[in-house]
Amino acid sequence: MSSKIKHVSASEPATSMNPSRFAKGGRGEQIDFTTQKTPFGWMVVGATGRGLCWLALAGTKAEAEATLREEFPLATLKRDPSLVSLVDAALAVVAGPTESSKKLAPPQVLDLRGTAFQLRVWQALRRIPRGETRSYSQLAREMGEPKVTRAVARACALNRVAVVVPCHRVVGVSGALAGYRWGVERKKMLLEAESRKG
Repeated sequence: MSSKIKHVSASEPATSMNPSRFAKGGRGEQIDFTTQKTPFGWMVVGATGRGLCWLALAGTKAEAEATLREEFPLATLKRDPSLVSLVDAALAVVAGPTESSKKLAPPQVLDLRGTAFQLRVWQALRRIPRGETRSYSQLAREMGEPKVTRAVARACALNRVAVVVPCHRVVGVSGALAGYRWGVERKKMLLEAESRKG
């Protein structure tokens, strides 16, 4: 793992940060990143000195890296192949425990920046067990906010850390797959992988 995030405790909860610097395109930030081909397409991960701040899926390596540049056009981006461990850990979130993945704890140190409400939604998403789904309205009720379904859906759409913050586990009230930032077909693949015994 990059030395940029070694100093942060693995048990530290997701970071509650002021989103202004990310809102300004990442001005003043250095984001280390790497890409790797996975069963769900090319995955790109990016990390600041505080933790994982970006995880996206795309059809090609170039498309995956473009998502990072589009999200943080003013940040300094530096390739760091050692971050592949974050890719492996993210895949273990979907695949479930195996002999090889037991040593890979899911990334606990996240540089999540958003409003207080968005941070609550993203934390609620992380509490949905692998192999289970929730509707937006169910998630809102579990948060104790039954009247904010649309705001929950919006927060899911703004999630910057796919898979680790598993917004793919949220479906329509009928159980139908709702929209997914990285493609509905990819969402289907993730849910099918999680439904397998592991």
